Amino acid sequence: MQWSLFKALALAAVLQASSAAPADGKLKVVKTTTTPGGQVIDWVVPESQGTIASPPPAPEKRSGKQPRIETLIPHMEGPEGAVPILRSGGPTLSGKRLPQPSDHGAGSGDVQRRASAAGSHWYASSGQTVANTGGKATFSLFKPYVQSGSDFSLIQAAVVYDNAAHAGPGGVTQTVEAGWINFPNQEQAPHLFSFFTTNGYASQGDNVGGWNRDHAGWVQTDGTIFPGMAFTTLSTDGGAQHELQIGYQLHQGNWWLWVQDRYVGYYPASLFSQNVSPGSTLAGGSDRISFYGEVFNSEDQVTTTDMGSGEFPDKGFGHAAYLHNIVYYDANGNAQDYDGGGQIIVSDQARYRIQTSFKSGGSWGSFFYLGGPGAGGVVGG
Repeated sequence: MQWSLFKALALAAVLQASSAAPADGKLKVVKTTTTPGGQVIDWVVPESQGTIASPPPAPEKRSGKQPRIETLIPHMEGPEGAVPILRSGGPTLSGKRLPQPSDHGAGSGDVQRRASAAGSHWYASSGQTVANTGGKATFSLFKPYVQSGSDFSLIQAAVVYDNAAHAGPGGVTQTVEAGWINFPNQEQAPHLFSFFTTNGYASQGDNVGGWNRDHAGWVQTDGTIFPGMAFTTLSTDGGAQHELQIGYQLHQGNWWLWVQDRYVGYYPASLFSQNVSPGSTLAGGSDRISFYGEVFNSEDQVTTTDMGSGEFPDKGFGHAAYLHNIVYYDANGNAQDYDGGGQIIVSDQARYRIQTSFKSGGSWGSFFYLGGPGAGGVVGG
């Protein structure tokens, strides 16, 4: 389908059923609970977030052997009909951005020649430029070592619309992103995260951008799984391996997050189409999708923070982190094998790497291993 037709259909869907973005001040909290890990959960009436949109139909299972998805979601108890929203300890402003071509080969030596490595991002990433309505993958789950509470280590999917490429100067990049992260300043345990930006990461704020529910934007619909949720089970190097499906799909202009076996909530179209035509924003569809690992370097020295399990990809299954059965959704919502080989970005081969097998033809479909031990080359520090 041609891109122009795709955008026209997406725009029509937006006009049919775009729900308003919520305002946190209007949330009706009916109960507050604390998890064993210390997370404070507010249980809210779903409709106090605004008019609740309808989710997409559940995706059809693809032919062939399906990946095993572990039950990694903690048992939650809340009032019937209420939905959980993690009470934020305050906005987490540590840097977030997409991999850029200039990140490729930006080795430790180059950074050490600067006064400080603080604020650097390190990637082992892939990406595909293609008209799409989202995508998903099965993620392995680990707890990578992080050197500092303000460092983070994550593996994620990012659905992107580059308005600048279509609208010229003054356009901005918009994204919806999700995956798992170890970020102690955000939450002590590895956890599910979501993120969005409407303005190319220029700022965060209500209905503008941010993590999880730090700011208004996210609409929670599931009674169990929520952004910020800590995992109860994780893979171990050389031991049991656990995994989780994570991804987004565009439906009637809204970006729905799929986790494990269900849609858990969404980012409304109105976030991205304020004051502009929905057809020229992420509300009308995406033109790029990426799956990758990222480490944020918060301190002056080059960080020893691990990516994935901390092991390099060539250690393989049971040791290295991986994503498998990676797909994107075309304009008709059909799953297509992802091919991110054209946009491989590896910041520092000495510390983090990616080993890809796109369109493998096997039961794992498109997949890759990734990870590494950070500065010093020692897993776990």
